[in-house]
Amino acid sequence: MISLKNSVAVSLFLLICLGLLQPVYGLDPETVARKVQRKYDTMTSIEAGFEQQTTLSGLNGRVQEGSGVVVIQKPGQLRWDYQKPHRQVLVSDGDEVSFYLEREKQLIVSKASAYLAEDLTYRFFTGQGNLLADFFIEAGSERMAEPGSYCLKLTPKKSHAQVHHLFLWVDADSFDLRRIRLVDHLESRTDIRFTNMVLNKRFADTFFLFVPPQGTEIILQ
Repeated sequence: MISLKNSVAVSLFLLICLGLLQPVYGLDPETVARKVQRKYDTMTSIEAGFEQQTTLSGLNGRVQEGSGVVVIQKPGQLRWDYQKPHRQVLVSDGDEVSFYLEREKQLIVSKASAYLAEDLTYRFFTGQGNLLADFFIEAGSERMAEPGSYCLKLTPKKSHAQVHHLFLWVDADSFDLRRIRLVDHLESRTDIRFTNMVLNKRFADTFFLFVPPQGTEIILQ
């Protein structure tokens, strides 16, 4: 995620790393991945707060931060509401993706198919992706360990345009996703930490539509 805009695009939110696979828990990386996959296969929706930090490799380690709320609902809807540092909304009803930038007074609208195919988070949470089928899975390094959680390193089996590899932090008891780190081919990285996660809440279809304020420039792609 080279910018907040691009970071939303990549996002999102596939899996999170929250610790190292520690022997005390007695589970190997593939078993953890299988348990996480099983949990989210049965999920109908996910809502969570998020805090995002993007570190850009090509700009002297410049850091960008953002926070807000994300909702993903099967079979094909999602919404990222960035509240900080500036309001931005990325929303998809499964057919179109709309990206609203309040400061620029712009709404960018494009077909969902190409964008969502590249969004690892969306693919996982809507049941279109599979950890064991799509990634080589190994334990995260010891320096990435966080108490009470497993950390998985995932490397796509097929080359991905935006993601070289990612890490997921998973609660050792519930197997809830806590954090994700996406690393691109230039070693820029985006960390997203999730809070107050709620599963299987029903959202109306209208929640995944966005009507911009009057005077907004609409750009069709």
